Amino acid sequence: MINSKFTLFTVSFILLIFTLYYSNIPFFWDGTLFSELACKFYDKTYTPISFPPYLDNTSFPIYSTYLFAIWTLFSKTLLISHLAFLPFLIGICYEYYKLSKRFLTDTFVSFALILLILEPTFITQSLLMSLDIIPLYLFLVLVNLLLKENFKLYSFIIPVLALYSIRGLVLAFSIIIIQFILLYPKYKKTSFIIFLKSNLLCFFLIIVWYVFHKFKTGWFIFSIEKNDGEKTIPLSMTFRQLLFITWKLADFGRVVLWLIIIFGSFIIYKRNALSASLKKILLFTLLPALILILVMIFITNPAGHRYFMFTYLLLNISVCYILSNIKNKFLRNTTFIVCCISLFTGNFWLYPERFGNGWDSSLKVLPYFSLKDDMDNYIVQNKIAPEEIGTQFPLINDKRFSHLTDSSFHFTNVWRGPISNYKYYLQTNVINTDIPEQIEEVKSKWILVKGYKKGLVYLNLYKNPKN
Repeated sequence: MINSKFTLFTVSFILLIFTLYYSNIPFFWDGTLFSELACKFYDKTYTPISFPPYLDNTSFPIYSTYLFAIWTLFSKTLLISHLAFLPFLIGICYEYYKLSKRFLTDTFVSFALILLILEPTFITQSLLMSLDIIPLYLFLVLVNLLLKENFKLYSFIIPVLALYSIRGLVLAFSIIIIQFILLYPKYKKTSFIIFLKSNLLCFFLIIVWYVFHKFKTGWFIFSIEKNDGEKTIPLSMTFRQLLFITWKLADFGRVVLWLIIIFGSFIIYKRNALSASLKKILLFTLLPALILILVMIFITNPAGHRYFMFTYLLLNISVCYILSNIKNKFLRNTTFIVCCISLFTGNFWLYPERFGNGWDSSLKVLPYFSLKDDMDNYIVQNKIAPEEIGTQFPLINDKRFSHLTDSSFHFTNVWRGPISNYKYYLQTNVINTDIPEQIEEVKSKWILVKGYKKGLVYLNLYKNPKN
């Protein structure tokens, strides 16, 4: 029998080692936008309540303010930034452990912890100082507080999640709904009073912030001036978005876990053995995901794998609950091993380049950072002007905000003009926004100057034959 406390310590220690070993990884993907805002706070260019629209994420900038505070106390380095997220990573492990203990015996708590450290999106986001790590921690804290009926502490934490980001607001809304679902059968009419008292502060602060935001910017949540990702889509396109999100939920090996949940729950239901515990786990697993999906299918911005990390972690616990109901030890252990293999190999699933590969959500991205550094060094050594190089997100990110360097170093966004305007083009399969026809033209007609490849990632610098 595996002792769950030992497994908890081991998993936490692994996260510590990973954090230290990969502390040279810069801010990546959307994280660079929020580190830029933190840098602006640090340089005293802006404040947490006064910053330009292009850095406005609608919600209060908790992530950027936290980084700014940590840098002020210690120093503005990548190591300090990575260490700043370690308490939340350890906290996630502990809250996940406590939640698992409510539904599983000791051995299956260990199983759940092993699945946690093998979860591709969680472990990758942990190494990338993800914006979504803090709300994931808050979500688990709130779930445990609800189950413990500690509504006093709950009332102070739920507003933090709601103000963190738009997804945090949606997640907080789903938790509030779950709270009422849990309260009413037990407390009946009294549940309304408990519900209002524990969420009153949250409702008040949300109203105050968004009224202030409207007064400051002229818009509540969506701005016409901002990018297309914030626009709504026609009703006819929602089914396509739903399929896209379903794929993200099942991606990176999680399809095996979902199949176990579906068939396992069906078998338990047919046996009339659908316990209150399983119903409760499935409630926490499915309802927040469903509410977020209902929001995301109407917005042009494609849902990322990381948006549903809270679902993945509850999915792990749900799977372990199903496994605990399998009497045949060989079948149970074999199924668990298949889950482990599926999640681990999910890190290396690679689709054709015209499809999104969720590069910020699986470990296959790790070689990208050393390749990018090699290419940057090559460009500097060969005295190629960065402004002559066209490329796309995330390669356009300024190293001042990704690597926290003192000087600026970045390439030009090709969205500012046709690629024929540029002397060079920097291309990698990590880019998800490439126009396929445009890239085929570059690969077939432009001159390859320098290329790097490592693992599943490549990075190529092309020269325009007309310049």
